[in-house]
Parts: sequence; structure tokens; C-alpha cells
Amino acid sequence: MTAYTGPVIPPHAYGIPAIAEEEARSLFRSTWIFAGLAEDLADDNDFVVRDIAGTSVVVQNFGGELRAFHNVCTHRFALIQTEPCGNRRLQCPYHAWLFNRDGVPVGIPGNDAFFGFDRAGREKLALERYEVAARGRFVFVRLEGGGPDLDTWLGDYGAVLDRAGGLFTDGIDDTTQTWNANWKIGVESVLEVYHVDATHPETFKPFTVKEWQTGFCGAHSRCATRLSDTSTQWWDGIVKRLGLAHDPGGAGIYDHYFVFPNLSFAITHGAFFSLQTYDPLTPDSCALRYRLFLGDGKRGAARNAVAGTLRDFNTRVLAEDRFVSEAAHKGARQMDRPAVLGSVEDRIAAFHGEWFARMPAQDAC
Repeated sequence: MTAYTGPVIPPHAYGIPAIAEEEARSLFRSTWIFAGLAEDLADDNDFVVRDIAGTSVVVQNFGGELRAFHNVCTHRFALIQTEPCGNRRLQCPYHAWLFNRDGVPVGIPGNDAFFGFDRAGREKLALERYEVAARGRFVFVRLEGGGPDLDTWLGDYGAVLDRAGGLFTDGIDDTTQTWNANWKIGVESVLEVYHVDATHPETFKPFTVKEWQTGFCGAHSRCATRLSDTSTQWWDGIVKRLGLAHDPGGAGIYDHYFVFPNLSFAITHGAFFSLQTYDPLTPDSCALRYRLFLGDGKRGAARNAVAGTLRDFNTRVLAEDRFVSEAAHKGARQMDRPAVLGSVEDRIAAFHGEWFARMPAQDAC
């Protein structure tokens, strides 16, 4: 095996505003971005809000149909939905303008006296609408039309989401952290196993063995790693004791998937599901949101204890990833040559290649 010799994202691309702005235009607006889960949008007027590279997007249930809009009032630019999720009409809290399922302001207090908008005038003030599509429980949005539909974009990994969505129905954690690192560095921290020995000597290292297999699906990638015997035995006991709904075909495997540009999910022993997104906030920071799920099974103290153990383990692993990611971000700001990628970092190489394909104005290093 030899070092990778293809295009590598240059270090300046991890921290300057011009690159972040171009990523928002050329990458995030034209790509299907994970927005939320169907259970968060099950009832009329349920909504979720996502910040997609600086654009606030609201996905809302209108009588059973999901629609996505720019979450900014066309009157005086206030955010319409100000919470990450909830249940309320699409009504601006500033002046109470009410928007309908087409994004048109149908309720304008004092319209006749103060504005005099007729139907055509209201329609000109409609919210910008975005594409929304779901794969099972997983809801995605795309800010600009064109390109493949969601099923085509997900490829073979759509079926993985289908199975995961049907099995892992019990959410046991939902946390958001702000990392002082560019979103791409956060993504890179989950795309290789080379760092495990040094970064996770007491957490992830004993959890797995050095046997892995990577695969690729369009812009996306996968890495399946064998669990250690101790981990496999622990999970076997948990599945039996709790009667967990699980996928027997995933026994003894940690199966990690990445959907470009910023969605990561993993299935452990066919019995535990984790979901992560790395959202750009500024060139020097990103938001990591992670959610953990178990399958249905026996309830009670034993299950609560297992859930606590899994939350603690995940927290420790991510704290270690955060530490090295923030250190790498600081270091990148001081370099003028690209990083070196070995064959074990082939998923990062694929990520870099897709980045360049969607950022044609950038020069490869």
C-alpha cells in the first residue's frame, strides 16, 4: 500500500469565509441534507428547524403533508419558528403574519388599513419553498432543485436506513455540541479507523479489532469493523436480557455509513443505532448533533442502565474526537501544504474527491 496521491483539500479551506460561502452555494444548497425524523413531524403543525450552511429552514406538517420553507418572514425578516422543533402554526412571532401551506401570508394583521395587499400582492411575499422528501423515518431537504431524487442519491444506503428506521424506535439520547473546528474536520474524524489506537485507547480501541472493510456508493462510503470478542459477548447478553429487537445479520459488527456531505450513522451488533450530523456554523466551528436509539424490548431498570452505559460511552468517544478535531483545526490554520493521506484513510480521500467535484473553482493540492 502507498500514500494517496489524488486531490487533497488544502489547509486554508478549513478556515476562511470565502470557502465557507462557496460551500454553502455549491455544496449544501444542491445536496439532499438530513433534516429530522418522521416522528418529530407526525402531527398537523409539527415542525423542525435546520440551519443549512447559514440558511434557516423549517420543515412543517400541513394536514399530513410535509413542506419546507425558508424560515424567515418576508415582512421584516424575523425567524418564524424560533425553536428547534415543536408544534405551532407557521406564524411570525414579531408581527403575527400567518403563512399557509404554500408559504403565502394569508393572515396579515391590519392588512386593509396598513398594506392593502390583494391576493397577487400576498403571493409575491410567499416564503421561498424547498424540496422535501423522506426515506422511511428519515426526512431530507434540498434547497435547490435539479439532480437526483432522494432515493437515487442514497443509493444502496437507502435500504439500510429503511431497516434501521424500522428497528431502532427508542431514542435514548439527543444532544448537540459546538466544536471549535471546521465541519470538514469533524467529518474526517469519523471516516477512518487509523486514529483509534492513539485517540481512543481506553474506549473505542478495546471495543473493536483491527479488521475492517470499506466500501463506496456514489458520493457516500461505508466501513464495517469487527467487534472484539468481549464486546460481542456483552451485546449478546444485552440482546437476550432485554429482548431487544435487532438484526441478527449484524451480530459482531460495527457498521458505519457516511452520506455526503455531513450525515453519519452506525449500527452496532445489529442492536444499537447512532445518528450524527456535522453542520457548519462558521469557518471555525460546527455543530455536532447526535441521536442514539435502541430497538423495542423489555422496559425497566435494566434497560435504563444499559441506555446510561451507552450514553456515557458515546460521550467519552466524542469528547476524544472533539479534542483532536479542535487541535487539528488549529494546526491547519498554520500550514501551507496539504495533509498526507494513507491507504487506511481511503474514505477521507473519497470525501475530498467529492468536495472538489462540487467545488470546481478550487485548486487541488
